[in-house]
Amino acid sequence: MAEPHTKTAGLPLNMHAPGASSDPIQPTEEALKAFKDIKMKRSYRYVFYRIDGSSVVVDKTGAPATTHVDLLQSLPHADCRFVIYDHDVQLPDGRRSSKLYFLFWSPPSAPPMAKMAYSHGKSAFRGQCDGCLDINASDLGDVQSALGLATDDDDDDDDEF
Repeated sequence: MAEPHTKTAGLPLNMHAPGASSDPIQPTEEALKAFKDIKMKRSYRYVFYRIDGSSVVVDKTGAPATTHVDLLQSLPHADCRFVIYDHDVQLPDGRRSSKLYFLFWSPPSAPPMAKMAYSHGKSAFRGQCDGCLDINASDLGDVQSALGLATDDDDDDDDEF
């Protein structure tokens, strides 16, 4: 018979907080309706979602006239968020098009418990948001680069490579 582990005294290690549910974090009906509105009706430019307990809820929305600058200014500096963003792009042949992006925002200054909760809830919520391109970002430069907004001037010209 194996000896008990010294750190847990042979007891199973529980990774969840006492009383915490092990169920996946699920979006509310309001959150799913907001996604359908941005996807089908283009009612918003962006929809911010936050985790409230064991649910994903709508945090705030942006009117269709808002721009990517408003999106970048609205991202919290010390908390995680899920964002659905409707980005207008100009194709190489000159036509205008729009793409939906699922942005998982996780800045370095966010609390570790928030990062874990959002990482845990991402798969359940992302599965409900079909037809989006994924962006995982931890700073504004990541978002700008993924959306094709970063200019050549943003790069370091001091590199020899």
